[in-house]
Amino acid sequence: MKQKKKISMKDISKELGISITTISFIVNKKAENKISKEVIKKVEDYIEKVGYKPNSSAQSLRTGKSKSIVFMVEDISDPFFSAIAKQMEEIAFRNGYNIIYCSTENDRERTLELISLFKDRQVDAFIITPPENFEKDLKNLIYEEHQTVMVFDRYFKNFKHNYVILENFEGAQKAVTGFYESGRRNIAFIGIHSELSPLVERHEGYLNSIGAYNLAAYELFLKFNEVKTPAGMSAIRNFLKGNPGIDSILFATNNLAITGLRVMREKKIKIPEDLAIISFDERDVFELYSPPISVIAQPISELAKELINGTLEILASKKEKKYFFTKALPGELIVRESLRPVKKLSSNP
Repeated sequence: MKQKKKISMKDISKELGISITTISFIVNKKAENKISKEVIKKVEDYIEKVGYKPNSSAQSLRTGKSKSIVFMVEDISDPFFSAIAKQMEEIAFRNGYNIIYCSTENDRERTLELISLFKDRQVDAFIITPPENFEKDLKNLIYEEHQTVMVFDRYFKNFKHNYVILENFEGAQKAVTGFYESGRRNIAFIGIHSELSPLVERHEGYLNSIGAYNLAAYELFLKFNEVKTPAGMSAIRNFLKGNPGIDSILFATNNLAITGLRVMREKKIKIPEDLAIISFDERDVFELYSPPISVIAQPISELAKELINGTLEILASKKEKKYFFTKALPGELIVRESLRPVKKLSSNP
C-alpha cells in the first residue's frame, strides 16, 4: 500500500497562493501584528483541515526552541519523583511543551554528560535535582551558559537561582514535636552523609527541636550508596543495639525508613510500643504497612504546579533584569499508628 505523502509548507503555499515565509510566520506563532487576521485564519483553518504537522527538528532550528523541558532527578523510578513528573507532564502538555525524564543516580559526571546531550538538542529548560558537588557546575550552567534552570528539592545559598523546595527544617521540627507530644523523650535521627540542602536542613531541624526540649541527640548517618544495601541494614542494626534506650526514630528519607523497617521486622521490634517511627516523604507502602507509618508528606500537587508553572513563567518572561523564581512549601505531618501515644508520659523533661 502506497504511503500517504506528508504535507509540507511548500504544498500549503501552492494550494493557498500564500508565500512560504508568511506560512512559516503563522506556524511559528510570529504572525501577530505582521500579517492580517484574515490570512492567519485562512492558513490555520487549512492546516487544521489537512492535519499539517510541522517538522519539529526544522522548527527547532528556525526558532531556537524545541518546546521541551528536561526533568533530571536522582532516580525517576522513585515514587516521589515519578508522581511529580506525572503531574508536571499534564500542565506542560497543555502549554505546548514536552517533558523529557532522566536519572542522574546522584552522580556529577553522569549529570554533566546528560546536560551536554540535551543542550545539543536545544531543550528550552532544565528542571534539576542537583547531585553532590554540583554547585559550581550549576552556577556555570546558569550564568556562563545562560541556560534556563529550575532547581528542585534542594538549593544553594551562595548564589541566586530558581528553585522549588520543601521547608525541610520546619518539617523536622514538626516530626520531633509529634514525638514529644506522644510521650517520647529519646528521639533518634537517621540520615545520610551529605551536603545537599534538604538532608542538612532536616538534621538541623531535628537538632534545633531536640535542643529546645533539652533532650539528648541520637544520630546515625549512612553513605548515599549504602541506603538500600545489607551494609545499610547492618549499620542500623548496630545503631539500635548500641542505643537500647531510644524510643523513636525520625528517618530523613523514605528509602532510609524502608531499610530501617526491614531491620525492625527482623529484630521483632514492636511499632509503636518499642519504637515510634516518622519518615520524610510519603510512600504507598507506609500506609499499607502494619502498623501504618507516620510521615512528613510533601505537597506533590503544589510542588509540581510551582515547578512547571514557574519554569514556563521564566521562559515567557521578557524582563531585562534576571528574574528568579523561588518557592518553599510546607510539609504535612500525617499521623498514623506508628506515632500512637505511649500510655504513660516519661517523667523526664
